[in-house]
Amino acid sequence: MSKQTGTIITIVAAVLTLCCSSFCCLSGTITLVGGEEWSEDIGVPQSGQIEPALGIPVICLGILAWVVPLLLWLFLVRGKENGGMGEGNPTEPPMTV
Repeated sequence: MSKQTGTIITIVAAVLTLCCSSFCCLSGTITLVGGEEWSEDIGVPQSGQIEPALGIPVICLGILAWVVPLLLWLFLVRGKENGGMGEGNPTEPPMTV
């Protein structure tokens, strides 16, 4: 994979995950400030407040869903030449096993 192809794939993946991650961060923030409630209508109706501390993992999940494509780009593409895969540095000797 060339550097340009990896960059394009990373940008597309980041844009696609932006909607999901922003929804997760928004709902986690609302939960964190204490604005979310749950309700159950099956059987005996029940409802209550969601614990504000449960918003922190949701925010982390949203951030993680957006950062993972950037980290993949960092580890898979960064520092490679614009040539094809398998092309090594011609000044380095080939690896032997």
